[in-house]
Amino acid sequence: MGTIISVANQKGGVGKTTVSLNLGYALAKKGYDTLLIDMDPQFSLSFALIEMKVLDRDRDIGDLLLMKRVGKEDVNSATVKVDENLYLIPAHPKVSMVEKELMNMYIREHRLRRVVEAVHYHYDYIIIDNPPSLGILTINSLTASDYVLIPVELSYFSIIAVQLMFGILEDLRDAGLAPDLRVLGFVANKFTRQSKVPQIRLEQLRELYPDVPVIGVLPRAIAVEKSQEEGKPVFEFDVDSPFSKEFMKIVDEVVRYAKKDSRDLGNE
Repeated sequence: MGTIISVANQKGGVGKTTVSLNLGYALAKKGYDTLLIDMDPQFSLSFALIEMKVLDRDRDIGDLLLMKRVGKEDVNSATVKVDENLYLIPAHPKVSMVEKELMNMYIREHRLRRVVEAVHYHYDYIIIDNPPSLGILTINSLTASDYVLIPVELSYFSIIAVQLMFGILEDLRDAGLAPDLRVLGFVANKFTRQSKVPQIRLEQLRELYPDVPVIGVLPRAIAVEKSQEEGKPVFEFDVDSPFSKEFMKIVDEVVRYAKKDSRDLGNE
């Protein structure tokens, strides 16, 4: 059974797609069958991986969310093989209209869970990239996931966004919609030593959430944007960069946490 991880933060520009893309590629390179799901109507992850082909797909995540019944064949028909061990269910601009339709649907918070349940035994990891909001698409992602991984830009407004994120997670647990959802950790992004502010914000983050690990601190890097333009992970585009080396540590932490929790659950 695959480990399902939502990469989420309602604030834009914090690196959700960067983390999703590089995490997916890295897990696949380690030999894990990995499925990426793009839940963002802006479809940045999909465009980075399959470019304009995203507009030519007969079926995408929006179609799967609206189906009355979803089976393995339905999900497979929407899935694109990107690389060895790496697969993608793309988004599409029309997903923004799907979001509106979901608001009037039965079990609207669990539409993605049905999609994931149809295929999660076929993958080791399922990574879900989310829009910069806490709307119904992100709620679907969180209720379908085992973990949430939270990218954070080390700024004042990003810290506030994290506080709102934790409020939503508490609400979902209280409502019984995601009782077992766990926070995997923070990924601090765009860190620089040219200013004291990022370090101050990082310390604030650790003080506010002492039980949530910061599993990686990614430096600001031009290579990130250039690698995304080519649809490649940073560690293939510039293997020796500080970003690449730090990101591979993040991947190791993700695998370690998932294996640890799997053993813990088996012992219960």
